[in-house]
Amino acid sequence: MKHMKHWITVLAALVLALVMTVGAFAEALPAEEPAELFGSPWVNSMVIGNLPETAPDLKDDFYAAVNYDVLAANQNGIYMPMMTAAAEVEAVVTALLQDGSAAGDDIAQLKIFWEQAADMDALRAAGYSEVNLYLERISEATSLEELNAVLTAEDFPFSPYLTMPVAPLSLNEENGVWIYPALSLTSDFLNGMNNYTEPATDATSLYQKISSLDRTEYLLGVLTALGVEAENIDSTILDLFNTEVSYISKTYSEATAALADYGYISDAPQRLSPEELAGFCSRFPLAETLKKFGKDKASAYIVLYPDWLKALDALWTKENLDKLKLLTRFKVLMEVAPFLSPDYVNEMRTQTGKAPLDKATNPWYVCNRVDTFGHLLGKIYAEQVLGSELKEKLTAITQELVDTYRTLLNETEWLSAESREKALEKLDNMRMGILEPDGGYYDFSGLKLTPSSEGGTLFSNYLALKACINKQENSLIGKPAKANLAWKACNPLMANCFYDPFSNSVNVLPGFMFSYNCPKDATESQMQGGLGTVIAHEISHAFDYAGSQCDAYGRGIGILSEADREIFLSKVKAVEDYYNAITVLPDVYCRGTFLRVENTADLAGMKAAVLLAKTKGLDLQAFFRENARLYATVVPEAVITALMSDPHALSYLRVNVNLQMVDEFYEAFDVKEGDGMYVKPEERLKTWGR
Repeated sequence: MKHMKHWITVLAALVLALVMTVGAFAEALPAEEPAELFGSPWVNSMVIGNLPETAPDLKDDFYAAVNYDVLAANQNGIYMPMMTAAAEVEAVVTALLQDGSAAGDDIAQLKIFWEQAADMDALRAAGYSEVNLYLERISEATSLEELNAVLTAEDFPFSPYLTMPVAPLSLNEENGVWIYPALSLTSDFLNGMNNYTEPATDATSLYQKISSLDRTEYLLGVLTALGVEAENIDSTILDLFNTEVSYISKTYSEATAALADYGYISDAPQRLSPEELAGFCSRFPLAETLKKFGKDKASAYIVLYPDWLKALDALWTKENLDKLKLLTRFKVLMEVAPFLSPDYVNEMRTQTGKAPLDKATNPWYVCNRVDTFGHLLGKIYAEQVLGSELKEKLTAITQELVDTYRTLLNETEWLSAESREKALEKLDNMRMGILEPDGGYYDFSGLKLTPSSEGGTLFSNYLALKACINKQENSLIGKPAKANLAWKACNPLMANCFYDPFSNSVNVLPGFMFSYNCPKDATESQMQGGLGTVIAHEISHAFDYAGSQCDAYGRGIGILSEADREIFLSKVKAVEDYYNAITVLPDVYCRGTFLRVENTADLAGMKAAVLLAKTKGLDLQAFFRENARLYATVVPEAVITALMSDPHALSYLRVNVNLQMVDEFYEAFDVKEGDGMYVKPEERLKTWGR
């Protein structure tokens, strides 16, 4: 399931890591000059204080040369334009809601939810009383049978252990139901799984492990609300986490997947008939849960790494009843905490240096979520801010790049006719989600929330919204497949682009189109060098170390013959070795093997983008400069270590290494042997094309 990583771009991941782990650096930092500049073959100019006194020649260090003025001007603090994206988008969309530019029945429902999220007095007065009715039912269960009865009751609107989106069985079939774990320490299965690989041995290491998860701020408050004494909180969360690890560790791990043998993608999706699925659980109420949520009508199911489901069933014993009751209550409360009193979360936010939520900030925090109105806000931004002209332009660029990959594949001499045919078939069947999901956004026009004046609350309306989305999802079961599974797991306003091999789709989220990434005055050469290279990178995932393990219809069937696979893996190994020789900090080498999926995608994406730009006769100097500008970054040295856990290369390497591997770069800037950017033609890395 490593494909899921492509749903979260490096830039979004960097922002998350910075916000959660190095927030103290947000204030001005002194620029401490190191005793000696470090990094080889290029100085790591991303690091504060590690910038040469004068700009290098662009033939020696293209990234630092192009971005030198920006890097030099930000030596006293973090510079990451992506960190401003969320605030910029929020301000624009909020203004549309407030001035009435965004209107309609769905907007009216959104505004009910928004106003209730702003009523902090009402939220505080209600406290946790509404959810306590559900928590008490769990607490009162005296046997597994009674716990199962609670979980499967029609009036118990939670699925604490299963996530069950409706999505294609394959692109040439109908929609079925996918099943993967619901986590308690994060609302983001795709971004959070990496933290569930092994048990934690102590509370300190556990808090470090989960510090990047998006709902950690609720942790202490939720446990307090559950009645856990302060002196027992550490041991309780340790036990809860390790209980989840006991079954979730049987599935996807991003860290291990990046290092896994070729084939892990193919092993991820297990297609099961209803009868086969029924055999997986003898104690956990799987069939009853599917029926309660209307997911029992699918002709087939996709379970991601089914061993976790077997492990969950094995955990479901009377000996574990007390533990399962606490875990179930914890999971329910973690889900609904954003829609209850903000006091607990604000206490946690204050402790971590974040501003408390108030009537001005809580509405956006509550509404801009995948499980609430995130899709509607994304639609507003895409349609009313970005507009149809940009959508058409991006769609045209994407299609041109898809066509360019046909050229690359046909020019790849090592590719056999059999493998080439399958690769071209992927291009022929590739779906696009440009500023909206394939099949469109969720439709909220039929939603009817209850205003506060009629007794409605934020919590009760969340449950109504949840039921509405589930009903809409269920209406798609058995219908023609749409490549929208990936969109259901991510917020459209996240600054992200991604390729998903299980739906063979390339996707550009509206949130990625903010002013820095999408300047209004950009020339076509600049647009191709910036956004074009990003889109080309995402398309390349269809043929990289991970994507080549899925076929044109999103099935876990590789497109490479055995002989071709060996050649391809030798090329991947060359990429690994090249990066492994690079030092990024004193005595710290780049993790080339860990980066191999994204680095092979980078190479192919740059190759395709340059080929298209050259074919169109664009200004290649402007093209390459824009690519370097896109990745300009300044951070403290301590942050680099954290960023090295991201499966993308550091920004300066994504620019310099990829550019030095394309012949057109040498031609555009007259790079010669002896220059720092020079690599001998026969030693230039390549995967696809000549």
